[in-house]
Amino acid sequence: MARGDRPERKELLPDIDPEWVKSAISKPEEEEPEQVFDPDDPDSVWILGNDPEAKISSVADRRNLIHKQMLSTGGQFVVGLILIFVALGVTIMAITNPVMKYIIPAAIIAPISLFYMRARWSRWLGSAPYLYRLMSSLGEDAENILVDHEEKKRQKYVDQVGDLYGSNKKKK
Repeated sequence: MARGDRPERKELLPDIDPEWVKSAISKPEEEEPEQVFDPDDPDSVWILGNDPEAKISSVADRRNLIHKQMLSTGGQFVVGLILIFVALGVTIMAITNPVMKYIIPAAIIAPISLFYMRARWSRWLGSAPYLYRLMSSLGEDAENILVDHEEKKRQKYVDQVGDLYGSNKKKK
């Protein structure tokens, strides 16, 4: 675009009096009226900071949401994954460059992060199977996986107890 190609500047509001604009700008602001919320109104209950359905009882709960997420089992599992990747990177660095300044941190960080990740893994899984935890973390309905797992555990227990007392022996 050359210098002379631009169209002339046009006023956005050509019919407005400039003195009126100056008086509107210099006019003192009026205080807004205080808003009144009905505590029994289900639509305004979140404004007051008490929402029992969302398990939020005060405004401070919203401020600590990230902190609460990081202390949850899923959040600690993600932190464990990050630590494993850091440990893997440091270990690769120590293998490719066998210098003491890489070997010592790798020897310290790798076992600690492996232990931490193993603990977070087992805490995240709980007593449920991995596939159930994975599907429920992704928001899928995985109750059938949990029911099948519980049935297998119960059948295994019945088979073991039955073998102890001589009943329920499996047919060969």
